[in-house]
This record gives sequence, structure tokens and C-alpha cells, in this order.
Amino acid sequence: MDDISIIEYEEVDLSNSMLIVAFPTVGLISSIAGHYIIDSLKLDSIGTITSNQFMPATIIHKSIPSPPVRIYAGKKKCGPNDSCNTLAIIISEFMPSPDIIKPLVDKILMWAEKKGCEIILSLEGTHAIGDRSKKSKVFGIGTTPEMKKTLKNFKIDQTQEGMITGVTGVLLYQGLLNKKNVLCLLAETQANYPDSRAAASLLEKLDKMLPAIKIDPKPLYKAAKQIEDKILQSIEQSKPTAPSLQPVPYSMYR
Repeated sequence: MDDISIIEYEEVDLSNSMLIVAFPTVGLISSIAGHYIIDSLKLDSIGTITSNQFMPATIIHKSIPSPPVRIYAGKKKCGPNDSCNTLAIIISEFMPSPDIIKPLVDKILMWAEKKGCEIILSLEGTHAIGDRSKKSKVFGIGTTPEMKKTLKNFKIDQTQEGMITGVTGVLLYQGLLNKKNVLCLLAETQANYPDSRAAASLLEKLDKMLPAIKIDPKPLYKAAKQIEDKILQSIEQSKPTAPSLQPVPYSMYR
């Protein structure tokens, strides 16, 4: 964990806040939804997470170079029953290597505890079973009775059996062990490419869970094809210069 640092560009009060965690998963659903939240709510860049074991890359957005793991925040009424007054999000376009995921999650949880974050919400994708022509279904998992009640109140089916790997998997079991409020929302997809439609389905549920925040997923549905083509083009363009990476297994659910 000594190799991982959370750097804050400015001191931001995150007491009584909701922290969204969006590392890439199947269909890049979490990254797409995370970007949409940041842009639509105009959240401010407040920090970064660094490590020598992260991908040596810079993310270019609106002509501004940024580190691969970024932190954004803004004063927004959020959380179930508007219980939080600030929304923060940690986002990245790459999945950390398996050997650093546990210390990374430990660092995030320590930072969230220090900053006073009340709820941690992780965004995920899950491989769909059956007919994918229908609208993506969204499932949920909660670590505490309060979070399970929240899912029930918003009529989100809870995942009964399966396995979740990566950052979200560690967040959930660490949240359970430490009795922290951790939620996971996951949308179905069969895509091995960016799936904006599934990300929009996830945002629809998130919009209902955050009644004081208007997150309109309709533009994302309309722009889905353009977004997917743009991300695929970026991936292709990065191949000549990016170092080769070993594939990381995606999350699996049932």
C-alpha cells in the first residue's frame, strides 16, 4: 500500500458524501456511466490516485492531460432520501493488475473513512444470459441491512448467486467485514465492446436512487453508437504506442 498515493489538488469537504467508484469492467459500462455523470453534473477535478504499478499513460480529455485514475466531486444532494450533500467519483479507463487491487481498495476505503464518505457505490457490468435484444436489466448488491433496504425500496433485484472479481469484488467483501455501506449496481451486457446502452440502463436506476440529481440517460441512448465508435477508435489508435498488457479476467455473475 506504500506505493499507492491519493493526492488531493485542493481540500474538499466530503463529510456526509456518496463516493462512486468506476473502474472498467465488461462493456466498459462503469467508465461510460462515470464519464457521463462527471460531464452532466459538471463535477470538479479534485485529485488523483498514483502508483508505480499503474499503466504508464496519460488520458487526454478536452485537450487536458490527466492521470489514469482521477477523483471528481461537487456539492449535490444525493444518496437514498437525499441523505448525502456531496457527490464524489473515482474513475479510470484501465483495470489495475490483480496484485494491486486489494491494496488499492484498502487505500480507497481508508481515504473514504478519513474524508467522511457515508456510502460507496460501485458501478459494474455483468454478462447477460439469454436474449440481449431486450433492455439491459440492472441488479444490485448491498453490504449492510440499510443498503439492502435501499435496493428493495427502489425495486432493484438483488444478485443471489455468483462471483464478482476486481475492484468491486474487494470493495464488497471489505465493506461487509468492516460494516461499511457499500452498494453495487450492475447492468447486463453481452458486449466485448463499449456498451453505452447498458450504461444508460444503469444510469436510469441511479437517477431514481438520487432524486435530487437529474441524470438524464436519454442523450446517452441517442449517442450510443457514436460513443462506442469513438472509444473503439481510441483503442485502435493506442495500439502502436501502448505497452502490451496481459488480459485481466472480467467479473462473472449469475
